[in-house]
Amino acid sequence: MNKSCGFIGAVLAVLLFGCATTKQQEIPQWVVNYRSVYPNSEFIAQRGEGKTADEAMAKADELIARYIQTNVDTALSSSTKTMVVGAGAEAVASEEVETENRTEITSTVTLLNVEHPVTFYDKNEKKWYAMSVIDREEAWKRYLPNIETALVTFNAAFKKANSEDEPFIANVYLRSAWEAGKILLERLEYGRTISEVKEAAYKTDRDNIASIPARMLQNNVDSTLSLAISGDNGNIIREAVSSTFSNLGMTVGETSSIYKLEVVITDNATGDADTIYKIYPDIKISIVGKSGKTVYSYALKWNEANGQAAGTIERAERLAFQKMAARIKAEVPIDYRAKMGIKEE
Repeated sequence: MNKSCGFIGAVLAVLLFGCATTKQQEIPQWVVNYRSVYPNSEFIAQRGEGKTADEAMAKADELIARYIQTNVDTALSSSTKTMVVGAGAEAVASEEVETENRTEITSTVTLLNVEHPVTFYDKNEKKWYAMSVIDREEAWKRYLPNIETALVTFNAAFKKANSEDEPFIANVYLRSAWEAGKILLERLEYGRTISEVKEAAYKTDRDNIASIPARMLQNNVDSTLSLAISGDNGNIIREAVSSTFSNLGMTVGETSSIYKLEVVITDNATGDADTIYKIYPDIKISIVGKSGKTVYSYALKWNEANGQAAGTIERAERLAFQKMAARIKAEVPIDYRAKMGIKEE
């Protein structure tokens, strides 16, 4: 009896000793709370998990990319709400300012040098954890050339716009500055995601971008056109020209203004009362600025070999001018946008 008790006691002692010497798996602090190990002020960090270490790292990379892109998109939306939005072809809508190149994030994250300093396998949960970490100080140094390159392009166009006295021509450069500014603004938002403190040095450049829509709209006001036309028939061409430029966002009137919208019509008539009249009309449209410089011009020529024939010159003109009016409405907006650097809607 005593021998049995002694044997049982020995077995229990071994079991208890084994339990006492078996340690529970220690969970790293970064798995419990990674922000305490990688503070947000110094690092952009995300923790991923998966069935393998590689899967966990890939998930962490995905989370860090999503974090950066979400911040950039949100910031762009917020920063452009204060920009003036106008109407017409000259206007600039704030919703144009958005991340146009969705693959930008991939190259950006790669550029910022994501590191995977630690991995951990949780035996109880049977899964891996991994960290994706970007050092903000190092990331700023890597990304800064992207900002500076975009800034040079923007400043070149913005400087030209500031040095131009003609509002029409100034808007050409302002449009170029606006397109360059959208790229710069996006890169500044990436920069701010990396370091708000360092990106704050570009406040003046942000203000310059934000000023463009209002300046373009003011240039429209300063670019009111006074219409002068010769050789028309029943105001057919006058109505076509006036409505075309009004639809392009400009004010067209009869009173004197800085800009003159000059339209000269030549019918190039042949024939007489004893024969059939034929005309081959030419129309020249010009916008002349305050300096006397032509800031926009377009010429239309009759494009039918035999001309427009009729029993009277007035009827020949009326028929031909109606066709030319349709061409003005169709062709001039395309030509104007191309020459003024306006993207097709």
